[in-house]
Amino acid sequence: MSETFLVAFERRSAYDLTVVDARPWLLGIATRLMRKHVRLEATAWKGMTADLAAQIVPDLIDLAGARIDAHRLTQRLAKALRRLPEIDRDTLLLYAWGNLDYASIATAMEVPVGTVRSRLNRARRQLRRAAGIETLEQEKDHGRTDTAPQHA
Repeated sequence: MSETFLVAFERRSAYDLTVVDARPWLLGIATRLMRKHVRLEATAWKGMTADLAAQIVPDLIDLAGARIDAHRLTQRLAKALRRLPEIDRDTLLLYAWGNLDYASIATAMEVPVGTVRSRLNRARRQLRRAAGIETLEQEKDHGRTDTAPQHA
């Protein structure tokens, strides 16, 4: 209301003195000020909403649940790795951590490539079972599908 009277005072020279009732003129000023205020508020609200949306992080409960699930899966896999026969575990670790192909593992362990395949298959099957993965389609081979180096 004070802003309305401030604008009216500033524009007093534009007021038609022949009009006895100043209320319509004052209400016109107030209406224009309200529209201006609404536009400014809407713009500010949109900016604030966009800023708040950018600050929203994933739901902490979902993150906590995912961490708990990952921890449980890690425990199951660690237990399954401990239960593997040592020779199968070594073969798997040479493949997964050593990033060796089948032929290199066969050379390192002094066994035929077929033995490496059998050991890896057995170890993967046991780890899939521990992880709850039932089919081969659910497992990704980390991009290493070759069994031996290709010679041109």
